[in-house]
Amino acid sequence: MVIGDGILTPAISVFSAVSGVELAAAKEHHKLACIILIALFALQHYGTHRVGFLFAPVVITWLLCISAIGLYNIFYWNPHVYKALSPYYIYRFLKKTERQGWMSLGGILLCITGSEAMFADLGHFSQKSIKIAFTSFVYPSMVLAYMGQAAYLSQHHDFQKDYRVGFYISVPEKLRWPVLVIAVLAAVVGSQAIITGTFSIIKQCSALGCFSQGQNCPHVIEISRADLHT
Repeated sequence: MVIGDGILTPAISVFSAVSGVELAAAKEHHKLACIILIALFALQHYGTHRVGFLFAPVVITWLLCISAIGLYNIFYWNPHVYKALSPYYIYRFLKKTERQGWMSLGGILLCITGSEAMFADLGHFSQKSIKIAFTSFVYPSMVLAYMGQAAYLSQHHDFQKDYRVGFYISVPEKLRWPVLVIAVLAAVVGSQAIITGTFSIIKQCSALGCFSQGQNCPHVIEISRADLHT
């Protein structure tokens, strides 16, 4: 699963992050996503030991940003959206929509995709610290972000193609460009994390004889395994 995430996540996350360009500037964003991905993989052989200190501030800024936007949308558009936290409403939804509702639940998997890659951080942080950070900061931020989007969309049923960028249309127009920049940076950091996790698991499988041996790279000297990439 981690290797599959390592193949798909960078493209999906970067493409989703730059999708706001389509809304903010009405321009094609595919080329921008390709440029970012090419640069990301082209710089892999340098490692992350020189820029790793920026990862935490970028992620924290991103989580605080989506939390603030979520709270704004909840209070401004639909304060009653908090009721969606009750399991009763998912029961009503599935009962009303039947088979179509169950099929739509497949999209929820996107909310947890890549979570299995958190094992890669066990080399840097303890299990307890990861649990505390996730339950007290990451998870609440994600819940606020999705509730904010739900609050906005509950009051806007007349959009047509903008549903593809549901997050960006819920962002106040004056803040879309700053949010877009933060989203791209967060996507790059997330992509780098899953690439690192993919390399780590391949490295371990190779050491155990479960994966074919690769040629040693000459630039790995004096670089931590956590900073080493394919």
